[in-house]
Amino acid sequence: MDDTILWTARALAYLALLPAAGLPLYWLTAGRVEAVSPAGRTSAAVLALIAWPASLFWLIASVAAMSGAGLGELDRDTILLVARATPLAGVVEVRLAALALLAAGILLPRVPLALPALAGLVALGTAAFTGHAGAGEGTAGMVQRLVDTAHLAAAACWIAALLRFVAGAPAPEAAADAARRLARFAATGTAVVAILVVTGLANTALIAGWAVPPRSAWTALLALKLALFAAMLCLAALNRWRLVPALDRDEPGAAARLRRSLRAELACAVGLVGVVAVLGTLDPAGG
Repeated sequence: MDDTILWTARALAYLALLPAAGLPLYWLTAGRVEAVSPAGRTSAAVLALIAWPASLFWLIASVAAMSGAGLGELDRDTILLVARATPLAGVVEVRLAALALLAAGILLPRVPLALPALAGLVALGTAAFTGHAGAGEGTAGMVQRLVDTAHLAAAACWIAALLRFVAGAPAPEAAADAARRLARFAATGTAVVAILVVTGLANTALIAGWAVPPRSAWTALLALKLALFAAMLCLAALNRWRLVPALDRDEPGAAARLRRSLRAELACAVGLVGVVAVLGTLDPAGG
């Protein structure tokens, strides 16, 4: 099977799973500054439901990759046989159940946000039982999966915040509200970046050791991932220290500049997720 299919399946699963799990986390950190609207709840539930077929596609593509067959050559019995002989079946079953709880919990206003947030963390945690993190054994393997889950949770919160900011891109008449939301996320964003850096370093060390292979496809993609992350940091710093204060001062064109910056930051995040989808399938030493 063409590796591109597996990479696409992984990317689609991540692109649905991360914002679905991240939105409840973002709303928890936003506190009273931003009420969770019915439209926002519906969006989170829809993303959780989209993650269902995306996860099933990832399961089928993974089975095809392991069996060396094309997608069209697989039947239901083969998929179930291979999936049940590996962690894939358990991973997908737990993920789908967690996503269902997330969708149901987020649609009920009286349910505390902590419940769908916890369900989202469980769904994210299933991803840590695949790829490099899933290959670890014993205590070291469990530590790696916990580190990977923390990494995914921080990324999910950041991506969800970006989606929220872009969807409600500041219009001139809502400048004060936009500035307050962005400023409120600044402290959370700092914590998110710190978690991403620490867990990212730990993941790299656990996967490849401190002596990262200088010439491999894995190393090249890791460099691209770091470049996209650095671009996101630069854009976030620009938003926080230049564009949000300009918006707060009601400078002409400030809202348009902030919209462009947020969209660029989100585009970098989407590209980074695509890189991660490929990175998790490669051998650090051989590509």
